[in-house]
Amino acid sequence: MRIKKADINDADLVGYVHSTAWKQAYKDIFPMDYLEADTPEVRACEFREACRDERILYFLLYEDKTAIGIVKVESERNERCEILSIYILEKYRNKGYGKQFIAYLKDTFEYKKIYLWVLEENMKARFFYESEGFCLTGKKRDINRGKYFNQLQYVNVE
Repeated sequence: MRIKKADINDADLVGYVHSTAWKQAYKDIFPMDYLEADTPEVRACEFREACRDERILYFLLYEDKTAIGIVKVESERNERCEILSIYILEKYRNKGYGKQFIAYLKDTFEYKKIYLWVLEENMKARFFYESEGFCLTGKKRDINRGKYFNQLQYVNVE
């Protein structure tokens, strides 16, 4: 796997990979009309806006020359970060790419704490993060994605 920090020239690719992988991840969870409103153009616009904020970093994950995943991180001076999005195209899941990215994030930026939020009912994602050393913080929040869902916060403290 190759990891590339995305820049403004990658906007269309970021939009496509983010939207496609996100829809694949939530196709059996979120309402269909909510999923359909998310488009590559919407995600590309979101990325362009985020490029103005130096705390927001996007990464493209590649297998050979094919972009297979997207990660969005909010960083705070290498002290801590929050993984805002990590989505891998369905065809490329379960190949260790998420694990490789978590290792890259820890090694490259030396964060002391990494936070993220996971849908309470997304047991596969929860198991993955727990296997990577993330623990529940006890914080919970409701989000609206066409209907309300609970999210749980995780943290990895080294």
